[in-house]
Amino acid sequence: MTSMVVLKHGKNNAITVYCPKETILKEMAAKIENVTMSSREISLSGSSLPGLWRSPTYRKDNIRTTHLWLKGKKIDDNTNGLWRVHDGLYDFSTFIDKHPGGSDWLNYTKGTDITEAFESHHVKSSVRSYLKQYYVQPATGARFSPYTFHEDGFYRTLMRRAEPIIATIHTGPTLRSKIWIDILMVTTMATAILATATSSYALGFLAGFLMNLTVVGAHNFLHLRDNMRMYYFDFSFMSCKDWRVSHALSHHMYPNTLLDIELCFNEQIFQWLPLKDKPWGLRYGSWFYSPIIYALLFFLSFLQRVASILCGNRKALRLDITIPFIPLLLMYALSGKTFWDAFCMWIWIVGVNSFIFGFLGFNGAHHHPDIFHDGDAPRADRDFGLGQIDAVRDHVEFAHNLFIVLVTFGEHSLHHLFPTVDHTNLHHLYPVFQETCKEFEVKYKPLRLSQLFKGQYQRLAKNEPNLIPPEKIIN
Repeated sequence: MTSMVVLKHGKNNAITVYCPKETILKEMAAKIENVTMSSREISLSGSSLPGLWRSPTYRKDNIRTTHLWLKGKKIDDNTNGLWRVHDGLYDFSTFIDKHPGGSDWLNYTKGTDITEAFESHHVKSSVRSYLKQYYVQPATGARFSPYTFHEDGFYRTLMRRAEPIIATIHTGPTLRSKIWIDILMVTTMATAILATATSSYALGFLAGFLMNLTVVGAHNFLHLRDNMRMYYFDFSFMSCKDWRVSHALSHHMYPNTLLDIELCFNEQIFQWLPLKDKPWGLRYGSWFYSPIIYALLFFLSFLQRVASILCGNRKALRLDITIPFIPLLLMYALSGKTFWDAFCMWIWIVGVNSFIFGFLGFNGAHHHPDIFHDGDAPRADRDFGLGQIDAVRDHVEFAHNLFIVLVTFGEHSLHHLFPTVDHTNLHHLYPVFQETCKEFEVKYKPLRLSQLFKGQYQRLAKNEPNLIPPEKIIN
């Protein structure tokens, strides 16, 4: 049987080849066979992506913290303590305190390649002109990254079309987002205090649910310039500053690749990569213990931070480590109950918050058999924007409700493409996004939450890579 395969490179070039379907599949399998390693080598498995020619340094550690991720990235990027953007090395030392987005972003990334972050966080093309005053020398060696940014590629084309729209809506937080998140925070605290005063664990469940809406909504603010509301995220026992590394700089820039710390945070607990010899217990056991991990996620995150401090990471010892305890103190001080009563209710509320956050975070956008994961056959065009689309699916139930978009990681594809645009403004970009997808013949297929939920468990059990790259059409 003969099949037609269309290989698309860029937006104008196409090569049509006729060959047997069986031959195609065998060749694809041979190319990615090297990523299926034994279970004893799971933590050091290789990548199927061009540009990631070896496993990232940080993956040799069992506990993969943001500190270790940055440390490993500095080794892999080899920028001599400078900042790399494309093929140039820059010294932003004198610009750190002047950076409009806050000093965190440049302090964290000193000594690394920031090409993806620079491109996706600066919508205005004019920003590139500022680079030359900080230029030091050309970089040596290829970038340790799977992505490209060609001027006529998908992402640059989309950015040019989006720039005039974003100029009218701006990239900062909207007034409605600020009001909604503030109301959620006050309501959460009031409900938590009332739950403690009445010893009602049903009200405590409601407080945990409201706290989860607050934390997910605060995720919108940690992507933006420094602001007070991003610290609402810290009521979760996680840290907005650490999440700027693990989420904004790792997961957002390299979704579902070996550089995504959210994909590889502990591969002995959750293994979404399609490894041939993935143990049966890891494939199916995770179906049963995952709810327990969801409920413990926030507590484990805090313990990991404490362990990091005890191991010498003094940068993790910041004043914001006290923020998670503010609700406990308010509950104790204003409820009239004993400290033990307040403590038990607080643990319940945080546990409910953690479970909902874990359930939504792991099931809501990135894990499904049809979504690209490192180890699957990648598309030939390694454009950054296409890489984002391949690794994300939107859930369609609440796409037109701006409040629910804000508090459920909604409009996720656009959020990955435009991380500094407020969630409640992302819908303005759909026309140019759909226009660009049509021009580049990119399939954009949202899924229902039920499909994503089921698909996440299918992905955990999956031990064979997808052999058909996203842009190849076989009939």
